Amino acid sequence: MNNKRIVKNTLFLYIRMFLLMGISLYTSRLVLNTLGFEDYGIYNIVGGVIVLFGFISSALTGATRRFLNFSLGKQNELETRNTFSVCFSIHVLIAILIFILSETIGLWFLNTYLNIPENRLYAANWVYQLSIVSTCIGIIGIPFDSTIVAYEKMSIYAYISIIEGFLKLLIVFLLIASPFDKLIYYASLILVISILISGVKWFYCIKEFPICQIKLNFEGKAFKEILSFSGWSLFGQIAYIGSTTGLNMIINIFFGVILNAAMGIAQQVNSAVYNFVSNFQVAFNPQLVQSYSSGDMEAHRRLISRSSRLSYYLLFIIALPILVNTNFILQIWLTDVPDKTTIFTQLIIIFSLIEAIGAPLWMSMQAIGRIKIYQIIISSINILNLPFAYLSLKYQSSAESIFYIKIVLGIIMYIFRILYVLPKIQYSIVKYIRGVLFPSLSVTIISGLGVYIVSLYTVELYKFIFTTITSILFCVLAIYFIGINKEERNTIFNILMK
Repeated sequence: MNNKRIVKNTLFLYIRMFLLMGISLYTSRLVLNTLGFEDYGIYNIVGGVIVLFGFISSALTGATRRFLNFSLGKQNELETRNTFSVCFSIHVLIAILIFILSETIGLWFLNTYLNIPENRLYAANWVYQLSIVSTCIGIIGIPFDSTIVAYEKMSIYAYISIIEGFLKLLIVFLLIASPFDKLIYYASLILVISILISGVKWFYCIKEFPICQIKLNFEGKAFKEILSFSGWSLFGQIAYIGSTTGLNMIINIFFGVILNAAMGIAQQVNSAVYNFVSNFQVAFNPQLVQSYSSGDMEAHRRLISRSSRLSYYLLFIIALPILVNTNFILQIWLTDVPDKTTIFTQLIIIFSLIEAIGAPLWMSMQAIGRIKIYQIIISSINILNLPFAYLSLKYQSSAESIFYIKIVLGIIMYIFRILYVLPKIQYSIVKYIRGVLFPSLSVTIISGLGVYIVSLYTVELYKFIFTTITSILFCVLAIYFIGINKEERNTIFNILMK
């Protein structure tokens, strides 16, 4: 296990994340103010229709990364080259399929069932068409993204993402001065950026990595294996889309585009917060797969334990002050906050904490490769979000009830992952609970109680300042003395001494 490489790659990704988070939050505020609640909600819901068909692509993203990392772990360049060409060919086919589905079923659904104001339906259709093209370009580019991650070239990954972030900031200023329909203009500029960034990634990969050859390849064992793996992954992606975009559709049906705007803002905040842990997970994922493919099971188990705890801690340190001060932060950021945004944001962050600690388990399952039973069960649990949410809202429950359902199902999925994945890598469940779950819960309880007590005796601005400082202090101390083991404390101490 190359800890130095993980640290170096994580550093690059965190520099990227801090810059992008600042750009993203500032951009979101400008876009919301420029478009207005109604158009912002329309953009959020119309883009979601495309995502419904993008679940096929998401399944293949996991398969592409898994097989590239697996063949790299075996140090077989010929096999890796073949894997890339097969993945590229499959993604071209998927882009064509999604284009056809989007222009038929998706277009019908957009104009028939979505609750969009009559006077904005024309603009919504323009946004939809532009989003289709952007999505298809992104799908074809997935093998190139996966190659950059598989070779752990996180500096390049970071540089390109930062350029993309600044371009999105630039188009917001162009949007403010635009004399055209701002919603259509915004979607058009997003498409232009998508084309430019994809072109840069393709050019870099073809130039730097011999395995990246743009040719169609539908033959051989790799094609069947990747399709089989992706086929079972589709269950998971369908359920995931149901629990995200599907819930957005249900909210639209019952409450209209204003609550879609609230959902979009909540997801934006959660995305910015989750970047703190997703960057770390991107950095350790290649070694997680490669340690399994090389047969180093001890390193694999140790990486799961460490990455599970650190994933949770990294997210919790940022999430805690936000959970305590959500309404204050949103008012400072947006000034005019749509109804239900605060509670939506808090609940979706809580769900993300559950996902963060469980992520290394499903990544380990992908490394193993035998995902049929796993995906059937985990997807069956996850897809329950849709019927439960619909029934809850139909019988007059509040809009936030769908998130309470999501959190409960998230806990059930995490328990299943523990019981199913750990025996397959000969990892004691008791040892995992003692080494991962107990320390994480202890850190949560101690830090949470400390910050809660401080929040009771302070008001608004002072509350934000004091709870932020105390939450970081409590979290760092609790993690250092309770959340990590002796070996990890020694490592941190040595780093600090240097």
